[in-house]
Amino acid sequence: MSKMVVLGLSGFNPELVEGWLEDLPNLRKMQEEGIWGKMESTVPPNIPQAWTCAQSSRNPGVFGFWDFRYRDEFSYGENKNIDCRIKDQRVDTLYKTLPMFGQKIAVVNVPVTWPPPRIPGGYSISSVLTPDLEKGFTWPKSLADEVQGLVGEYIIDVSEAGENYLQMGKDRVLKRSYEMDAQRFTLLRHFIGKKQCDYVCTVIMGADRVSHLFYRFFDEQHIRYDPDSQYGNVLHDYYVWIDQQIGETRDNLDEDTALFVHSDHSVQPLEGRINLNEWLIQEGYMVLSEYPSELIPFMELKVDWSKTRAWATGYSGQIYFNMKGREPEGIIDPGDYDGLLDELINKVKAIPGEKGNALETRVFKRNEIYTGTFADYAPDIFIFFDECRWKTNEMVGFGPDNMYSYDTPLGEDDGADGFYGYFCLAGPGIPAKGEYDAASLLDVAPTALDVMNLEIPQEMEGVSISGKERTPEEKEALVQERLKLLGY
Repeated sequence: MSKMVVLGLSGFNPELVEGWLEDLPNLRKMQEEGIWGKMESTVPPNIPQAWTCAQSSRNPGVFGFWDFRYRDEFSYGENKNIDCRIKDQRVDTLYKTLPMFGQKIAVVNVPVTWPPPRIPGGYSISSVLTPDLEKGFTWPKSLADEVQGLVGEYIIDVSEAGENYLQMGKDRVLKRSYEMDAQRFTLLRHFIGKKQCDYVCTVIMGADRVSHLFYRFFDEQHIRYDPDSQYGNVLHDYYVWIDQQIGETRDNLDEDTALFVHSDHSVQPLEGRINLNEWLIQEGYMVLSEYPSELIPFMELKVDWSKTRAWATGYSGQIYFNMKGREPEGIIDPGDYDGLLDELINKVKAIPGEKGNALETRVFKRNEIYTGTFADYAPDIFIFFDECRWKTNEMVGFGPDNMYSYDTPLGEDDGADGFYGYFCLAGPGIPAKGEYDAASLLDVAPTALDVMNLEIPQEMEGVSISGKERTPEEKEALVQERLKLLGY
């Protein structure tokens, strides 16, 4: 039976791969030997739900979160933190599905895996939401000693205790990113070779962090372009280093193992932020009982809910309506919902850039893109300003009519999360079909199962993009193997 390694590269940009491909010989070789292209992310393209969609092939309406926080009642704001327990109650990801087929698996740093999932006969190392190492970061617990024997003290994230990476010195972030990702690649190869796992999924976060901090130093079109030669090649060199690690990883794969490299979204140049709650206030959709004297987040605003029809939360263009019979102090009659929705969408699409230029804005209605048990708790609309090159800001206190900003209180940030990531799949049985232009994150899980010759659950929403071609004899053997796994 075939095996699969999934290498997740958070924030890896397909346009940068294309531009630097001559310097990325291992990805170039994979593209020549297999299938590659852009991979559509989720709406919005945020890390928690993007990786959950990839590993479950289910839309976020099934599991009910669109960022690091969520609501599962109709509260004002998203007031709960996600964790692995909530996710596993709501959706089956590959680390739950594959052991049922008798597969030995390992997951390393896959977002939303804290507390570390207890995988029968397998291994897990938790991800960015891990509060600290002392609270446990591996399953089984004894794996922690093995991990630290291999890589030293395990680095949870580039950010350190009490200090977000955007607030840290650039040189420190860069050094720590390399150290962190080197640990991940070491562990990836350990589970492939020493542990002989059938399926390994490891997510590399450094490319995302480095992109957000160093994009403006190489891109001459960036609104904050800084031709500082000290940092001009930082992002390029990071991509080259990752490519080298991919080459070393492929050298460790046997003839039965395929490699699926993919990102959850891209990081692209940030043009600025639209202060969405400030705009809602200006347009009369949100009413405050008191305007703040300093910048404060949505959850601290003194909102007059008896007069407020809509509010925004997060930094990804998410707007909720204040509905009668739904929110605690709802004022919008359900019969007026569709009309107000269309009215607001038309106004949002007319919002210009800071210099008055028209933006290419896309707006998605919740009830048109998401289904599932928790879809009703989602924002009513999601907004992509100028193909995500403009992010949004939930904070209020910039001053009357001040609709635009750039940095957040966390610090400088050069990058915006883009709607398309990158993927490349190569290995035994994968035909050299070249570029594929219809891939989605929802296709990752069914592709992995297909490559491993395992049954794809009917509830999965994506399709296999493996392009595997089988002889009649191979097809019959696959049928018999699946019947055997099912107990026949």
